[in-house]
Amino acid sequence: MSRLAAADRTVAAEVVVMRFVERFSTAVGAADWTALLSWVDGACRRYAGILPAPALIATAVDAVARELAGATHSLDAAELQVVREEVERLISRPRAVAESANEPIDELDVALDDLLMRLEGADVLTAEHSRAVSRWCARLAKRLALSKADAIHVTRAGLVHDVGKLTTPNEILNAPRRLSDEEMDVMRKHAEEGAKIVAATPLAVGLFPAVRNHHERFDGRGYPDGLAGSAIPSAARIVSVADAFNAMIGRRPYRPPFPPAVALERLNENRGTQFDPIVVDAMIDVVTNRP
Repeated sequence: MSRLAAADRTVAAEVVVMRFVERFSTAVGAADWTALLSWVDGACRRYAGILPAPALIATAVDAVARELAGATHSLDAAELQVVREEVERLISRPRAVAESANEPIDELDVALDDLLMRLEGADVLTAEHSRAVSRWCARLAKRLALSKADAIHVTRAGLVHDVGKLTTPNEILNAPRRLSDEEMDVMRKHAEEGAKIVAATPLAVGLFPAVRNHHERFDGRGYPDGLAGSAIPSAARIVSVADAFNAMIGRRPYRPPFPPAVALERLNENRGTQFDPIVVDAMIDVVTNRP
């Protein structure tokens, strides 16, 4: 489904059309167009200004329909025409700038959303955690007075820091108990695997250091590279604190959530050993709303 006109052949357009095709196929199988149209409307709001021209996705309806019609599903032509017209209407509808996200959305954000959708398909809890870590990273960036570019970078890094868990076996990822040493070795591979995934996504390659090194420790006893102190990329140090805090206050298969106060105590206890003390202080300020 990559037959876009040259003027519209961007990474964002390719990703959006690819996801549309997946949603369309699911809608055909379920004989239910509601979820497809809801997704189209949501995509238009989020990606206002970078979606392909209205006719492109509408044309994709016909192309996929032809492929599916000869397979296990037959489509009613009149129903398909209604869906096509509704898709065209949704994409063509003017979108106010206020409908888009608070920060400008560009093609990298579309690529990252695609990675997160893959992660959500593998494990919903990990995707929820990743979104929450991204939000904590944004708050930390503000508290640390990072530049706008650096703040966006670390927020994006938080969003995909755990994407390597796409390669982690479900029986380990969702084990309702503490992992054995051997299982922990497998789990720790997610940092390296995540770095490989973002490195294979050209627009996201700049996130490689933060994804690879978000489990390094300030004292040098982390993984995978045993980096210490300022040798750890600054974005990775921020993601590390956000990741640990949200993991403690979030749902886990093997334990109930910790109260935020307890999670902050744990961070403070490991200030200067596991975590960058400046980032820990910033997290305490963020959570307690300390000026």
